[in-house]
Amino acid sequence: MAEVISLRFKYTEDEYAAASRLNMMRSPGFWIWFVVSSLLCALGVYLVSILSMDLGILFFMTFLGVIWLMLWLLQLFVVPRQAFRREPKFRDEYLLQFSDDGIQFVTPQIDALIQWSLYTRVVENERFYLLVYGQNMMSVIPKRAFASVEQQNAFDAMLRRRLSGCFDPRRLRAEPPIDSATRYVTPSEPPDWR
Repeated sequence: MAEVISLRFKYTEDEYAAASRLNMMRSPGFWIWFVVSSLLCALGVYLVSILSMDLGILFFMTFLGVIWLMLWLLQLFVVPRQAFRREPKFRDEYLLQFSDDGIQFVTPQIDALIQWSLYTRVVENERFYLLVYGQNMMSVIPKRAFASVEQQNAFDAMLRRRLSGCFDPRRLRAEPPIDSATRYVTPSEPPDWR
């Protein structure tokens, strides 16, 4: 019988916002927008401070840079939280079953088998895996949903097997999966600092 990895979880607003930010920050267009707006702001402020020529154009350049920068910040910090609050599906409980056949998504409104071929990129950080598809579309898999290190290692191996060419080259966890024997365990009592 094929291996099936089952996860059950509910997203939190902070978690969804952080995942959205991670996905946005991994896109080159997003950083181009930030650099252009920052340069416009800096150039406008610099030129206004040293030149006494037509201030209308310089103020307009600075204003445009500030507006672009504000839009960038809104996109990064406000829009993901609004999307979470606006979409009831993000507050549902998810049951995800991963197998070599695909990913079974089950919520109160959804029961679908998603093929691995849908996903074009895998991004990982210390909190979650992002399985990216389409333009800024993603499935967020929180690492807290794994029952054990062994289950997470099996999931990581399945991702490598099914989506080997899709891993983000800037992947944070480039080392092999964690061995449960070397995993850090929080001490039951704090150290005595006397």
